[in-house]
Amino acid sequence: MARAASLLLSLAVGGFAAAQNPMGVPPCGTDLVHEALSATSPTYHANRALLDSVWHHGAALASSDSMVVYTIPLVVHVIHRGSPIGVEENISDAQILSAVHALNEDFRKVAGSNGDGSGVDVFVEFELAKRTPEDLPTTGIVRVDGSEVPGYAEHGIAAINALPGADQFEVKSLTTWLGDDYLNVFVVPEINGNNAGGGIQGFAYTGPTGDVRDGVTLLYNVIGTEGTLKPSRSLNRTLTHEVGHHLSLYHTFYETNGCGDEDDCLAEGDFVCDTPATTENASCSLGTCPDAQLENYMDYTPTLCRNTFTAGQRQRMRTCLETVRSSLLESLGAVPVVDVDLIPFAVNASTVCTPTWHPVLSVQNQGDLPAPGATVHWSVNGINLSPVTFPTPIPAGATVDLTLPEKLLIGTMTEWTFTVTLPDGSNDNFPGNDTLFQTLSYTGDDAWTLTLTTDYFGNESSWAVTDSTGATLWAGDDYGFGANTYVSSACIPPGCHTLTVEDSGGDGLALGGSLLLQNATGDTLAHIPQGTNFGGSITFDACAATPAIYNPWEGNNDDEDGNSEGEDGNPDGSGPCDTPCPGDLNGDGFIQAADLLDFLVVFGLPCSP
Repeated sequence: MARAASLLLSLAVGGFAAAQNPMGVPPCGTDLVHEALSATSPTYHANRALLDSVWHHGAALASSDSMVVYTIPLVVHVIHRGSPIGVEENISDAQILSAVHALNEDFRKVAGSNGDGSGVDVFVEFELAKRTPEDLPTTGIVRVDGSEVPGYAEHGIAAINALPGADQFEVKSLTTWLGDDYLNVFVVPEINGNNAGGGIQGFAYTGPTGDVRDGVTLLYNVIGTEGTLKPSRSLNRTLTHEVGHHLSLYHTFYETNGCGDEDDCLAEGDFVCDTPATTENASCSLGTCPDAQLENYMDYTPTLCRNTFTAGQRQRMRTCLETVRSSLLESLGAVPVVDVDLIPFAVNASTVCTPTWHPVLSVQNQGDLPAPGATVHWSVNGINLSPVTFPTPIPAGATVDLTLPEKLLIGTMTEWTFTVTLPDGSNDNFPGNDTLFQTLSYTGDDAWTLTLTTDYFGNESSWAVTDSTGATLWAGDDYGFGANTYVSSACIPPGCHTLTVEDSGGDGLALGGSLLLQNATGDTLAHIPQGTNFGGSITFDACAATPAIYNPWEGNNDDEDGNSEGEDGNPDGSGPCDTPCPGDLNGDGFIQAADLLDFLVVFGLPCSP
């Protein structure tokens, strides 16, 4: 309590300067929000007191690893600031699905997974909600624009009221389903104005709050194992850590100032007897106390070495679910509403660099019976495309990726519609959610791929691509300890840019690291061979290709000068033309397939006299 109060006081004195440089702010804000709410909320305090009383008087460990598996319905609220799905904090459905998958691997200690460590199976599973509080089908993913809340667009959500950020009540009131029947996970762009960088990465309340604040709050770039992630936060361990808090676990170093034995391990430190007393740890190999569990999910060690819940932590979490959070075990949130409900909930892109797109449509069967397959009816800019049937059955609760034929884009911005029916064209049991709309942007940029293999001190490496004005176009940092390979891709605008690679240790990638930057055609733009000592920094000049404006009929040239007809150098009269240009129906300066499609849209309509 004293440490948390002292930190809150220092933050209040430091004011906004502390938000700009969040040194001293912990990566987890749970201790801070827990202590603050305990002092002001009778409901929260009473729930905590009840749990601690039950725990202290009946915390005998289970003698067997055979337990009932508890399933918790989970809903993810993506509170963005207006960006499209898959861009910045409005993370993709795929990233969310990867988070739920990894969370289950950790809690169930799945063999061969990243969660298969030295701890125990908690016998608790998490499943995206299938039923809303109004008993309607759902994917368990909710998206809402929070920019209307004062301070949210500039600083994100506030965990610490002494620092900039929008009020939790106001932000979470936009979307929460309350915590009695669901575990709410709130995905946000910033916490206390940290620009999704250092400082607090997430926080949770260690018992029911009785209001909209209850749940887990995380930065968008620390959740999941794919998508928009910090390199050192790509194992989803931040979500695992915060869900541990939600189910009443404290940090292993909570209110511990030394390494000695505790007089009453059920009422001191983290209240768990098989987690040895320790102070905060930050290394996978060197503990602050002799018996410190560096692999414990509830410490601050790098995520790469965290893989353990102890039997005592398991018992405390299950005690929480059997007492103050027992309503989660009675919830119908994970029970489907209808027999068969096919919902298209995501496609593989909202932005592409190239003028063609190979749509991959993610479809989930939210019903409780298998679907016999699916037919996708789709269109672009109102033009119907040929339906595609996938006859393979889709089990109840399963998600499948349906790959559609590659299509040439007909403009820089296209509107797509995907409707999923049963294979015979009939509707499922809930047709209200059978259609997905997607806006696709073609940037005409160069597709760059950067492959970085860090050396042992990967945490010292960073890189950035800047344009001629010094503005950052693309960057990577916050890598973890150890040698690992990271692959990043981005659409880079035409022009010459600068790649800067830095090593805070001053010895480059001398201990075995390497870097390779390539463009869309596979040309090497920058290369740092394995084991290169470039000191603290090295720069490369790299140019993104200027894309040729694509032409759907390119290559259909017949005559000797490369043109089938016309004196302007364009096949069949297509391509750039001078004003006036009767065939340029959409006014973009080119005659191409987009103009033909615009014509077909109105073909056959009567003309006014």
